This record gives sequence, structure tokens and C-alpha cells, in this order.
Amino acid sequence: MAKNHQAGATIYIQEELSDARLRCDELKNYISKALDLVNASEKKNHFYAVAGDLITTVPDTLLKLEKALEATAMAVNRWDYEELRLTLRPEKVEELERVLDEARLRIPHKKR
Repeated sequence: MAKNHQAGATIYIQEELSDARLRCDELKNYISKALDLVNASEKKNHFYAVAGDLITTVPDTLLKLEKALEATAMAVNRWDYEELRLTLRPEKVEELERVLDEARLRIPHKKR
């Protein structure tokens, strides 16, 4: 019963984390659109005069939020991975890890 409870908690955390990451991405798009509108405006200087601190700090804060969510997602995925690994036969784990390594080699990584 404790194992099912732990799996349920992990699944719940992963779902909520996925939703938070989706909302963060939506917010990033809204902020990008707002910045484009401000920078294209004839009143750009006025916007920066009255809200320049917000125009510059909100995107930076959003970036920090995104990085925190990514780190949390990585930790939760690793936690789940380790738990699942304990339930599988060692041969199956080795096979899956080999397949995943091969898949990683074929997928080009984004440069940041």
C-alpha cells in the first residue's frame, strides 16, 4: 500500500509540475508579446519612464522561475526513475538504459 501511495504522490507532483511548466511557457509568450508591443510603440520612451523597472525585471524573474521549474522537474523525474528502477529486473534496466543512451545520441540537443 505504501508503494502505491508513493507512486500516486509522484504522479500527482509530475502532473502539477507539468501544468506549472506549461503556464510558465504561456506567460513567457505573453511577456514576449507585451515587450514587442512596447518596443514597437510610439510611446516606448513613456512606457520605459513609468514602468521600466517592470519591463526589465519581469522577464528576468520569469527566466529564474523557468530554471527553478526545470530543476524541480529533473529532480522529480530522477526520483521517479530511481523508484521504478528498483521494481524492474536488472537485465531489463540495462536494456532500457542502453536504448535510451542510443536515442540520446540521435537527438540533437538545443543550445541555450
